[in-house]
Amino acid sequence: MSLNQLRSYYDFRGGLNVDTALDNLMDNELTLAENVDLMERGGLQKRKGTKRINENSYEKPVEQLIEWGKNDGSLMLLAIIGTKLCKVSDTGVSTEIADVATDKIGYMFHQDKVFFVDGNKYRVYDGSTVQDVAAYDDEENDLSPIKKCTMIVRHPKSMRFFCAGNPTDKAALYFSEPGAPDFFKETSKMYPTTGDGPITGLTIFGDAVMVFFKHSIWIWRGMDPEVDAIWEKIPTGVGTVSNSSIVLTTNSLTFLGDGGLYSISPAILSYTLTLQPGQDLVANLTNNKVNSIINSINRPEVSFGIFDAINQKYMLAYTDEHGERNNRILVMDWGTMAFTEYTNIQANCFLLRRNGDLLVGSSGYILQMNVGGSDADGSPIPMKIRTKQYNLDFPFHKKRILRLYMSFKQPEQETSIVTMRLYVDDTMENEIVKADVYDNFIWGDDWGGIWGFRNQVTTRSKVSASGHRVQMEFENLQKDVPTVIYGCAFEFRPVRAKGSRL
Repeated sequence: MSLNQLRSYYDFRGGLNVDTALDNLMDNELTLAENVDLMERGGLQKRKGTKRINENSYEKPVEQLIEWGKNDGSLMLLAIIGTKLCKVSDTGVSTEIADVATDKIGYMFHQDKVFFVDGNKYRVYDGSTVQDVAAYDDEENDLSPIKKCTMIVRHPKSMRFFCAGNPTDKAALYFSEPGAPDFFKETSKMYPTTGDGPITGLTIFGDAVMVFFKHSIWIWRGMDPEVDAIWEKIPTGVGTVSNSSIVLTTNSLTFLGDGGLYSISPAILSYTLTLQPGQDLVANLTNNKVNSIINSINRPEVSFGIFDAINQKYMLAYTDEHGERNNRILVMDWGTMAFTEYTNIQANCFLLRRNGDLLVGSSGYILQMNVGGSDADGSPIPMKIRTKQYNLDFPFHKKRILRLYMSFKQPEQETSIVTMRLYVDDTMENEIVKADVYDNFIWGDDWGGIWGFRNQVTTRSKVSASGHRVQMEFENLQKDVPTVIYGCAFEFRPVRAKGSRL
């Protein structure tokens, strides 16, 4: 037991876990992972920055972003800024189109026009003017309840339009005549279920109209609701608390519900009420990892989700227990099914544009993510990581810690300054600031690289501490300097366990 030993940790793909007891965490899991992305081979890198699209503040929050792809191939960016629907140029200049009654409108595209509801009016925008949707001159046509709705979708199979969110009839679902967004019969109203409360979400999944309640999901896959109005409850056991969290993800649909972030497979659309689906059909992605974060969300109804298909990440902007607006982003890497968190970004909404740009509606600005090495307000990205408490494979023995080894990626033009804190049995024993991760010399003019440059470097620090468990904390607060941590290792000597004889 007196020989020195070395234990290395080079895999952090388990991501953030704040639910499991500390001693039961996997070695590749983290207790803190702020403003960091997981690398596919196991390392950790600081997230990229944000920049402002509009130079001058709108002086109002950007509540919703919409990209309209027109038939001529052009793209138009629309935004709800304060209480105005606006057209936004590529340079962020906004032009007011219409007043709106809510900060999130329900919208859909049809015949190269945008139809939208805001809880007060039902209107259509053709790219130049906004007009109230005019009803056919027919006594059966009644658009008055549609004007009160906040959600609208188009069902491609039946060519009908479905609306919900009427505050005077919260469980009602309205449907149009085929291909006619301006023709809703007075009798064209149904209730997919009773006793489940108000409709909380509305979307299309596969060939089904999917209606969300807080604790259930009901679907319809027919052609004419007046003839084949058969609604089926899919056995998810949960619904959604936020319509804006419902997002199509890889081979699935993901949404925020009570007690978790859920992902359902298209195969569940064929299940009946008598079958109990498994995790392959309904998965709580946050279970035993970050459920405590989900349960602590303040105002879950304003949470907003997006799936970044390019980087394969689902991101949920949410309000923590201390906030009034969405002030944190829970990020799930779809490849590793593991989580990290972003801070310092106030995100009312997201939009993934067709060119791959990921936009954020924030306070007074539209932000573009994944740009540069600092945030739009000029502040550095506060990267902070904390590992689990490692027992170094000797859970019941005290260890004398002798040396700490770290492996970094060295930037080509700058030097990462990483603060490393070593905790032994919850007490900080050492704080080490590593600025020169490798002896280097700046060579030549501005274009010059680092003399003797190495991409991956290893440092060794002498340590003198004793305890049962060790934990590392990493922090980087630099602007415009990428930071990558590959792993750490501890050189230690186990001490024979002592105790009373039984």
